[in-house]
Amino acid sequence: MEQSWQLSSFDLFSLKMTIKGAWIYKTAPDIERMRTALTQLGGLYPILSGRYDENSKSIVYDDDAPSRLTLETADLHQYTATQLCGNDALAWSVVRPYDNKAFRQGRNIPFSATLGMLADGAILYVQCAHAAMDGHTFYHLIRQWAMLYQGQTVEAMRVDQSPLPSASTYSKAETLQRVQQKGWPKIGLRQVAKMLVNMVRNNAIKQTVTIEVSQAEIAQLKAQAQASTHAVLSAIAMQRLAQRLPHCNRLKMIQVADLRGHYDGIDSRFFGNFSQAMPLDADFDPHQDLAKLAADIDHHCRVALDSPELEEVVTLSICASQYSLPYFFFDASDMNCSHPGTIYINNQLKLKACQIDWGHGLPLYAFANDLPDMVKFWQPVPDGNIQIIYAGLAAKIMK
Repeated sequence: MEQSWQLSSFDLFSLKMTIKGAWIYKTAPDIERMRTALTQLGGLYPILSGRYDENSKSIVYDDDAPSRLTLETADLHQYTATQLCGNDALAWSVVRPYDNKAFRQGRNIPFSATLGMLADGAILYVQCAHAAMDGHTFYHLIRQWAMLYQGQTVEAMRVDQSPLPSASTYSKAETLQRVQQKGWPKIGLRQVAKMLVNMVRNNAIKQTVTIEVSQAEIAQLKAQAQASTHAVLSAIAMQRLAQRLPHCNRLKMIQVADLRGHYDGIDSRFFGNFSQAMPLDADFDPHQDLAKLAADIDHHCRVALDSPELEEVVTLSICASQYSLPYFFFDASDMNCSHPGTIYINNQLKLKACQIDWGHGLPLYAFANDLPDMVKFWQPVPDGNIQIIYAGLAAKIMK
Protein backbone atom coordinates (compact mmCIF):
# COMPACT_ATOMS: atom_id res chain seq x y z
CA MET A 1 0.00 0.00 0.00
CA GLU A 2 1.32 3.40 -0.95
CA GLN A 3 2.31 5.61 1.98
CA SER A 4 3.39 9.23 2.18
CA TRP A 5 5.94 10.40 4.75
CA GLN A 6 5.54 14.17 5.01
CA LEU A 7 8.81 16.00 5.50
CA SER A 8 8.83 18.16 8.61
CA SER A 9 10.57 21.52 8.94
CA PHE A 10 13.53 19.65 10.45
CA ASP A 11 13.70 17.45 7.33
CA LEU A 12 13.27 20.29 4.85
CA PHE A 13 16.10 22.23 6.50
CA SER A 14 18.40 19.33 5.55
CA LEU A 15 16.89 18.68 2.10
CA LYS A 16 20.03 19.56 0.13
CA MET A 17 22.42 17.80 2.51
CA THR A 18 23.92 14.32 2.47
CA ILE A 19 24.66 12.45 5.68
CA LYS A 20 27.34 9.83 5.30
CA GLY A 21 29.90 7.65 7.03
CA ALA A 22 32.73 5.30 6.14
CA TRP A 23 34.45 2.52 8.09
CA ILE A 24 37.67 0.61 7.44
CA TYR A 25 37.83 -3.01 8.62
CA LYS A 26 40.77 -5.40 8.77
CA THR A 27 38.48 -8.31 7.94
CA ALA A 28 35.89 -7.78 5.21
CA PRO A 29 32.32 -8.82 6.07
CA ASP A 30 30.74 -11.43 3.81
CA ILE A 31 29.11 -9.54 0.93
CA GLU A 32 26.15 -11.88 0.42
CA ARG A 33 25.35 -11.92 4.13
CA MET A 34 25.49 -8.13 4.10
CA ARG A 35 23.06 -8.03 1.19
CA THR A 36 20.67 -10.44 2.90
CA ALA A 37 20.77 -8.35 6.08
CA LEU A 38 20.27 -5.16 4.03
CA THR A 39 17.13 -6.65 2.47
CA GLN A 40 15.87 -7.36 5.99
CA LEU A 41 16.67 -3.78 7.01
CA GLY A 42 14.76 -2.47 4.00
CA GLY A 43 11.77 -4.53 5.08
CA LEU A 44 11.81 -2.80 8.46
CA TYR A 45 12.10 0.64 6.85
CA PRO A 46 10.32 0.69 3.47
CA ILE A 47 10.69 4.47 3.48
CA LEU A 48 14.34 3.91 2.51
CA SER A 49 13.11 2.57 -0.84
CA GLY A 50 10.81 5.55 -1.41
CA ARG A 51 11.05 8.56 -3.70
CA TYR A 52 10.85 12.23 -2.83
CA ASP A 53 7.89 14.13 -4.28
CA GLU A 54 8.53 17.86 -4.54
CA ASN A 55 4.88 18.83 -4.94
CA SER A 56 3.79 17.29 -1.65
CA LYS A 57 7.19 17.68 0.08
CA SER A 58 7.04 14.02 1.09
CA ILE A 59 8.73 10.66 0.52
CA VAL A 60 6.30 8.28 -1.17
CA TYR A 61 6.83 4.54 -0.67
CA ASP A 62 4.98 1.22 -0.82
CA ASP A 63 5.10 -0.62 2.49
CA ASP A 64 4.23 -3.91 0.72
CA ALA A 65 6.84 -3.65 -2.04
CA PRO A 66 10.13 -5.58 -1.89
CA SER A 67 13.14 -3.70 -0.55
CA ARG A 68 15.10 -1.83 -3.20
CA LEU A 69 18.19 -1.34 -1.04
CA THR A 70 21.35 -2.56 -2.73
CA LEU A 71 24.97 -2.96 -1.70
CA GLU A 72 27.38 -2.06 -4.48
CA THR A 73 30.98 -3.27 -4.53
CA ALA A 74 34.17 -1.56 -5.63
CA ASP A 75 37.59 -3.00 -6.43
CA LEU A 76 40.01 -0.88 -4.41
CA HIS A 77 42.87 -3.36 -4.14
CA GLN A 78 45.30 -0.62 -5.16
CA TYR A 79 44.76 0.94 -1.73
CA THR A 80 45.67 -0.29 1.75
CA ALA A 81 44.01 0.40 5.08
CA THR A 82 47.15 2.26 6.17
CA GLN A 83 46.87 4.59 3.18
CA LEU A 84 43.24 5.41 3.82
CA CYS A 85 43.06 5.60 7.63
CA GLY A 86 42.89 9.28 8.58
CA ASN A 87 43.06 10.41 4.95
CA ASP A 88 39.53 11.73 4.46
CA ALA A 89 40.19 13.36 1.10
CA LEU A 90 41.62 10.20 -0.43
CA ALA A 91 39.05 7.88 1.15
CA TRP A 92 36.09 9.83 -0.20
CA SER A 93 37.66 10.44 -3.62
CA VAL A 94 37.53 6.77 -4.60
CA VAL A 95 33.78 6.30 -4.23
CA ARG A 96 30.94 7.85 -6.24
CA PRO A 97 29.25 10.55 -4.14
CA TYR A 98 25.55 10.26 -3.37
CA ASP A 99 23.50 12.23 -5.91
CA ASN A 100 21.38 14.42 -3.67
CA LYS A 101 20.02 16.38 -6.62
CA ALA A 102 18.67 13.14 -8.10
CA PHE A 103 17.00 12.42 -4.75
CA ARG A 104 15.29 15.82 -4.79
CA GLN A 105 14.11 15.11 -8.33
CA GLY A 106 12.60 11.79 -7.26
CA ARG A 107 15.16 9.66 -9.13
CA ASN A 108 17.20 8.38 -6.16
CA ILE A 109 16.09 6.48 -3.08
CA PRO A 110 17.44 8.03 0.15
CA PHE A 111 19.92 5.22 0.87
CA SER A 112 23.18 4.18 -0.79
CA ALA A 113 25.92 1.74 0.30
CA THR A 114 29.19 0.53 -1.22
CA LEU A 115 31.72 -2.01 0.05
CA GLY A 116 35.22 -1.42 -1.28
CA MET A 117 37.69 -4.31 -1.18
CA LEU A 118 41.18 -3.13 -0.15
CA ALA A 119 44.50 -4.93 -0.44
CA ASP A 120 44.33 -5.71 3.27
CA GLY A 121 40.72 -5.32 4.31
CA ALA A 122 37.59 -3.43 3.32
CA ILE A 123 35.99 0.00 3.53
CA LEU A 124 32.23 0.43 3.87
CA TYR A 125 30.61 3.63 2.62
CA VAL A 126 27.02 4.55 3.48
CA GLN A 127 25.50 7.76 2.10
CA CYS A 128 21.93 8.93 2.68
CA ALA A 129 19.65 11.88 2.11
CA HIS A 130 19.81 13.95 5.29
CA ALA A 131 16.18 14.93 4.72
CA ALA A 132 15.21 11.41 5.81
CA MET A 133 17.36 11.14 8.92
CA ASP A 134 19.70 12.81 11.38
CA GLY A 135 22.85 11.35 12.92
CA HIS A 136 20.95 9.43 15.59
CA THR A 137 18.83 7.64 12.98
CA PHE A 138 21.70 7.18 10.51
CA TYR A 139 24.07 5.42 12.89
CA HIS A 140 21.24 3.45 14.48
CA LEU A 141 20.40 2.10 11.00
CA ILE A 142 23.99 1.01 10.32
CA ARG A 143 24.20 -0.63 13.75
CA GLN A 144 20.94 -2.50 13.14
CA TRP A 145 22.22 -3.64 9.73
CA ALA A 146 25.31 -5.09 11.43
CA MET A 147 23.13 -6.78 14.06
CA LEU A 148 20.95 -8.39 11.39
CA TYR A 149 24.12 -9.55 9.64
CA GLN A 150 25.03 -11.40 12.84
CA GLY A 151 21.60 -13.01 13.10
CA GLN A 152 20.38 -10.83 15.93
CA THR A 153 16.84 -9.50 16.35
CA VAL A 154 16.31 -5.76 16.15
CA GLU A 155 13.43 -3.52 17.12
CA ALA A 156 12.48 -1.13 14.35
CA MET A 157 12.43 2.59 15.05
CA ARG A 158 9.08 4.35 14.72
CA VAL A 159 8.61 5.91 11.28
CA ASP A 160 5.86 8.27 12.39
CA GLN A 161 5.87 12.05 12.09
CA SER A 162 2.66 12.60 14.08
CA PRO A 163 4.37 13.30 17.46
CA LEU A 164 6.39 16.18 15.97
CA PRO A 165 5.45 19.73 16.97
CA SER A 166 2.90 21.22 14.60
CA ALA A 167 3.42 24.40 12.60
CA SER A 168 -0.20 25.29 13.36
CA THR A 169 0.12 25.09 17.16
CA TYR A 170 0.10 28.89 17.37
CA SER A 171 -1.53 31.37 15.01
CA LYS A 172 0.63 33.91 13.24
CA ALA A 173 -0.42 36.63 15.69
CA GLU A 174 0.25 34.37 18.71
CA THR A 175 3.64 33.36 17.36
CA LEU A 176 4.66 36.97 16.76
CA GLN A 177 3.55 38.00 20.24
CA ARG A 178 5.37 35.13 21.95
CA VAL A 179 8.69 35.51 20.12
CA GLN A 180 8.71 39.25 20.79
CA GLN A 181 8.00 38.63 24.47
CA LYS A 182 10.93 36.22 24.58
CA GLY A 183 13.20 38.80 22.99
CA TRP A 184 14.13 36.79 19.90
CA PRO A 185 16.43 38.72 17.53
CA LYS A 186 14.74 40.21 14.51
CA ILE A 187 16.47 39.09 11.34
CA GLY A 188 16.53 42.01 8.94
CA LEU A 189 17.98 42.42 5.46
CA ARG A 190 21.37 43.27 6.91
CA GLN A 191 21.60 40.00 8.86
CA VAL A 192 20.28 37.98 5.91
CA ALA A 193 22.88 39.51 3.57
CA LYS A 194 25.64 38.80 6.10
CA MET A 195 24.50 35.18 6.50
CA LEU A 196 24.42 34.63 2.73
CA VAL A 197 27.91 36.06 2.27
CA ASN A 198 29.22 34.03 5.21
CA MET A 199 27.59 30.86 3.88
CA VAL A 200 29.23 31.24 0.46
CA ARG A 201 32.63 31.99 1.98
CA ASN A 202 32.30 29.24 4.59
CA ASN A 203 31.25 26.52 2.13
CA ALA A 204 34.06 27.45 -0.26
CA ILE A 205 36.64 26.32 2.32
CA LYS A 206 36.95 22.53 2.04
CA GLN A 207 39.94 21.94 4.30
CA THR A 208 39.48 21.34 8.01
CA VAL A 209 41.74 21.79 11.03
CA THR A 210 41.82 19.01 13.61
CA ILE A 211 43.03 19.09 17.21
CA GLU A 212 43.37 15.77 19.01
CA VAL A 213 42.74 15.49 22.75
CA SER A 214 43.87 12.42 24.69
CA GLN A 215 41.57 10.43 26.93
CA ALA A 216 43.93 11.18 29.84
CA GLU A 217 43.61 14.96 29.35
CA ILE A 218 39.83 14.68 29.09
CA ALA A 219 39.62 12.58 32.26
CA GLN A 220 41.78 15.03 34.19
CA LEU A 221 39.70 18.05 33.13
CA LYS A 222 36.44 16.23 33.84
CA ALA A 223 37.62 15.53 37.38
CA GLN A 224 38.78 19.11 37.92
CA ALA A 225 35.63 20.68 36.52
CA GLN A 226 33.14 18.03 37.62
CA ALA A 227 31.78 18.38 34.10
CA SER A 228 30.82 16.19 31.13
CA THR A 229 33.09 15.23 28.26
CA HIS A 230 31.01 17.49 26.03
CA ALA A 231 31.60 20.51 28.28
CA VAL A 232 35.33 19.81 28.58
CA LEU A 233 35.80 19.52 24.81
CA SER A 234 33.62 22.60 24.23
CA ALA A 235 35.84 24.57 26.61
CA ILE A 236 38.99 23.46 24.79
CA ALA A 237 37.45 24.23 21.37
CA MET A 238 36.25 27.65 22.53
CA GLN A 239 39.52 28.62 24.18
CA ARG A 240 41.66 27.55 21.21
CA LEU A 241 39.47 29.55 18.83
CA ALA A 242 39.43 32.64 21.05
CA GLN A 243 43.24 32.61 21.26
CA ARG A 244 43.30 33.26 17.52
CA LEU A 245 40.70 36.03 17.58
CA PRO A 246 42.10 39.49 18.44
CA HIS A 247 40.11 41.33 21.10
CA CYS A 248 37.83 38.34 21.75
CA ASN A 249 36.83 38.64 25.41
CA ARG A 250 33.44 36.94 25.33
CA LEU A 251 31.92 34.15 23.25
CA LYS A 252 28.42 32.75 23.03
CA MET A 253 27.84 29.06 22.37
CA ILE A 254 25.30 27.11 20.38
CA GLN A 255 25.16 23.33 20.59
CA VAL A 256 23.35 20.82 18.40
CA ALA A 257 20.96 18.95 20.67
CA ASP A 258 19.22 15.66 20.00
CA LEU A 259 15.75 16.48 21.29
CA ARG A 260 14.66 12.87 21.69
CA GLY A 261 13.66 12.34 25.28
CA HIS A 262 13.22 16.08 25.81
CA TYR A 263 9.96 16.48 23.89
CA ASP A 264 6.71 14.81 24.86
CA GLY A 265 6.02 11.66 22.81
CA ILE A 266 9.42 11.45 21.10
CA ASP A 267 12.01 9.05 22.49
CA SER A 268 15.18 7.34 21.22
CA ARG A 269 13.15 5.12 18.85
CA PHE A 270 11.99 8.06 16.72
CA PHE A 271 13.11 7.71 13.06
CA GLY A 272 13.88 10.89 11.15
CA ASN A 273 15.33 14.30 12.01
CA PHE A 274 14.85 15.69 15.50
CA SER A 275 18.04 17.57 16.29
CA GLN A 276 18.17 21.33 16.64
CA ALA A 277 20.66 24.08 17.35
CA MET A 278 20.29 25.28 20.93
CA PRO A 279 21.83 28.53 22.21
CA LEU A 280 23.13 28.67 25.77
CA ASP A 281 21.96 31.66 27.76
CA ALA A 282 25.40 32.94 28.68
CA ASP A 283 28.39 34.98 27.54
CA PHE A 284 31.50 32.94 28.31
CA ASP A 285 34.95 34.28 29.13
CA PRO A 286 37.04 32.01 26.88
CA HIS A 287 40.33 33.03 28.51
CA GLN A 288 39.48 31.96 32.04
CA ASP A 289 40.86 28.82 33.67
CA LEU A 290 39.96 25.88 31.42
CA ALA A 291 38.36 23.80 34.19
CA LYS A 292 36.25 26.80 35.27
CA LEU A 293 35.18 27.39 31.67
CA ALA A 294 34.19 23.73 31.33
CA ALA A 295 32.16 23.91 34.55
CA ASP A 296 30.34 27.05 33.31
CA ILE A 297 29.53 25.41 29.98
CA ASP A 298 28.36 22.22 31.69
CA HIS A 299 25.98 24.18 33.93
CA HIS A 300 24.42 26.15 31.07
CA CYS A 301 24.10 23.04 28.87
CA ARG A 302 22.10 21.32 31.59
CA VAL A 303 19.94 24.39 32.15
CA ALA A 304 19.15 24.62 28.42
CA LEU A 305 18.19 20.94 28.07
CA ASP A 306 16.18 20.87 31.30
CA SER A 307 14.34 24.12 30.58
CA PRO A 308 10.54 23.87 30.85
CA GLU A 309 10.43 26.27 27.88
CA LEU A 310 12.29 23.90 25.55
CA GLU A 311 9.16 22.48 23.91
CA GLU A 312 7.71 25.94 23.40
CA VAL A 313 10.92 27.26 21.83
CA VAL A 314 11.04 24.32 19.39
CA THR A 315 7.39 24.79 18.46
CA LEU A 316 7.73 28.56 18.10
CA SER A 317 10.73 28.19 15.79
CA ILE A 318 8.66 25.93 13.53
CA CYS A 319 5.69 28.28 13.57
CA ALA A 320 7.85 31.35 12.92
CA SER A 321 9.35 29.58 9.90
CA GLN A 322 5.91 28.51 8.67
CA TYR A 323 4.60 32.09 8.81
CA SER A 324 7.87 33.55 7.43
CA LEU A 325 8.27 35.80 10.45
CA PRO A 326 11.65 37.60 10.56
CA TYR A 327 12.52 36.29 14.03
CA PHE A 328 14.87 33.54 15.14
CA PHE A 329 15.86 32.33 18.59
CA PHE A 330 19.53 33.29 18.06
CA ASP A 331 21.57 35.47 15.74
CA ALA A 332 22.76 33.04 13.08
CA SER A 333 24.88 35.74 11.41
CA ASP A 334 27.28 35.72 14.36
CA MET A 335 28.64 32.18 13.88
CA ASN A 336 30.35 31.20 10.64
CA CYS A 337 32.14 34.46 9.92
CA SER A 338 35.63 35.93 9.99
CA HIS A 339 35.24 37.36 13.50
CA PRO A 340 32.62 35.17 15.19
CA GLY A 341 31.06 36.11 18.50
CA THR A 342 29.43 32.69 18.72
CA ILE A 343 30.86 29.17 18.49
CA TYR A 344 28.60 26.48 17.02
CA ILE A 345 29.36 22.93 18.19
CA ASN A 346 28.02 19.57 17.03
CA ASN A 347 28.98 16.76 19.43
CA GLN A 348 28.85 13.45 17.55
CA LEU A 349 30.56 11.33 20.19
CA LYS A 350 27.30 9.91 21.51
CA LEU A 351 26.69 8.33 18.09
CA LYS A 352 29.56 5.87 18.83
CA ALA A 353 30.30 5.48 15.13
CA CYS A 354 33.69 3.86 15.76
CA GLN A 355 32.01 0.95 17.59
CA ILE A 356 30.00 -0.52 14.70
CA ASP A 357 31.07 -4.18 14.53
CA TRP A 358 29.98 -6.81 11.99
CA GLY A 359 31.23 -9.61 14.21
CA HIS A 360 34.74 -9.57 12.75
CA GLY A 361 36.25 -6.83 14.93
CA LEU A 362 35.86 -3.10 15.51
CA PRO A 363 36.75 -0.73 12.66
CA LEU A 364 40.35 0.36 12.21
CA TYR A 365 39.04 3.85 11.47
CA ALA A 366 35.68 5.63 11.22
CA PHE A 367 35.37 8.72 9.03
CA ALA A 368 33.29 11.71 10.07
CA ASN A 369 30.76 13.30 7.74
CA ASP A 370 31.70 16.50 5.95
CA LEU A 371 28.64 18.56 6.83
CA PRO A 372 29.52 22.27 7.28
CA ASP A 373 29.56 22.32 11.09
CA MET A 374 31.67 25.12 12.54
CA VAL A 375 33.09 22.67 15.11
CA LYS A 376 32.37 19.00 15.66
CA PHE A 377 33.68 16.34 18.03
CA TRP A 378 34.59 12.95 16.60
CA GLN A 379 36.20 9.69 17.72
CA PRO A 380 37.73 7.79 14.78
CA VAL A 381 39.21 4.87 16.73
CA PRO A 382 37.75 2.98 19.73
CA ASP A 383 39.36 4.18 23.00
CA GLY A 384 41.57 6.55 21.01
CA ASN A 385 42.02 10.31 20.99
CA ILE A 386 39.04 12.58 20.46
CA GLN A 387 39.14 14.96 17.51
CA ILE A 388 37.98 18.57 17.62
CA ILE A 389 37.36 19.39 13.96
CA TYR A 390 37.07 23.02 12.80
CA ALA A 391 35.54 23.61 9.37
CA GLY A 392 34.93 26.51 7.00
CA LEU A 393 35.92 29.96 8.21
CA ALA A 394 36.65 28.56 11.67
CA ALA A 395 39.31 26.33 10.09
CA LYS A 396 40.77 29.34 8.31
CA ILE A 397 40.99 31.16 11.65
CA MET A 398 42.65 28.17 13.31
CA LYS A 399 45.29 28.01 10.58
